Amino acid sequence: MESETGTTTRKTRRWPKVLVGFLLGAVVVSGCLGILFPIQTLFYLAGGWFLFLKRVLPSVSVSLSGIITAFAFLVLMAVIIQLLGTFLIRNVRMKTDMTPLSSWRIRWTGFCLLLLVVAFTGGFAVVGVAHQSAWIVTASEGIIGLASGHRGPGRKERSQRKLKNIAYETINFASGAEGNRFPGGSISSTGLPLHSWETELLPYLGRLKYYQQIDRFQPWNSKTNAKLFQKPIREFLMPGSEWPEQNNQGFGLSYYALNSHISGLKERASLNRIPDGVSNTLLGGEVVSQLRAWGDPVNFRDPALGINSHQEGFGGPWQQRRGANMVFLDGSARFINENIDPEILKALATPHGGEDVSTFLKGR
Repeated sequence: MESETGTTTRKTRRWPKVLVGFLLGAVVVSGCLGILFPIQTLFYLAGGWFLFLKRVLPSVSVSLSGIITAFAFLVLMAVIIQLLGTFLIRNVRMKTDMTPLSSWRIRWTGFCLLLLVVAFTGGFAVVGVAHQSAWIVTASEGIIGLASGHRGPGRKERSQRKLKNIAYETINFASGAEGNRFPGGSISSTGLPLHSWETELLPYLGRLKYYQQIDRFQPWNSKTNAKLFQKPIREFLMPGSEWPEQNNQGFGLSYYALNSHISGLKERASLNRIPDGVSNTLLGGEVVSQLRAWGDPVNFRDPALGINSHQEGFGGPWQQRRGANMVFLDGSARFINENIDPEILKALATPHGGEDVSTFLKGR
């Protein structure tokens, strides 16, 4: 009898090891077959929280008013629970002869308050898990989409929205600037490049306090400013966690550039002086090669170099449809195929060429 019990115990202890071995074997086999979904699923389950916190915590700001409000709410709930508990015990004593219950204790109030907080946060967690699970299954930029090498319309549209936001704030900057000039690279009186158009846009992107920490009389990569420009700015990053956020020198990257015919180090076009029309002239677009830091004063490119055809030109990472998101001076954005006629692209790049681009713009 004891032998049978020992055998059963050993079998019970053995099955978790068998299960773990089976799962690891399945992961190895799927990896050898090129099926990455199981491996990516385990990776995100094991390290997803760390990656999420690493990405989110630097941009989290603590709200003192929020902390005070939460503390006041907890104190109020503790008082209410204590009063209700005391009232309940008192009524039980009055209606029964036997009164085994003592008075309501403070630790019971603390326990009820803890249950309330756990239930409240647990509800949010369940909703979040359900939402993310649905995203993983259905979204083209989810795990399944990434495993199949798909860079779907979700990211493309998100990148296009980023471009539109950059365009709107660039136009706002120009509307209030002297001579209605667009932002560009700044230089010192001795001709030393100082700061980029991205730096000039920081206050318009809701980063005024960060902008005020920058010494605008010192170069962006000087000892005074270097640490500030090492931080990636999400408005200038390509959507998706697989894209590098910093270059080899540790500076935050930018995946967007302005049209060199509109903005530059020495010359900047005026919003009120675009002979070809703001709806017919490119402001900028996506870049995926020869990436520059967002603080680099020379982050400009010539659209006439083509789409995805030159290391110093514009381009996008999209696999399903080759091309790049580009934005016009009126704030409108459009995906432009890399096979566009070079003459049309050149015409869209210049603000005063006078070329006819009506055929291309009919589809807008």
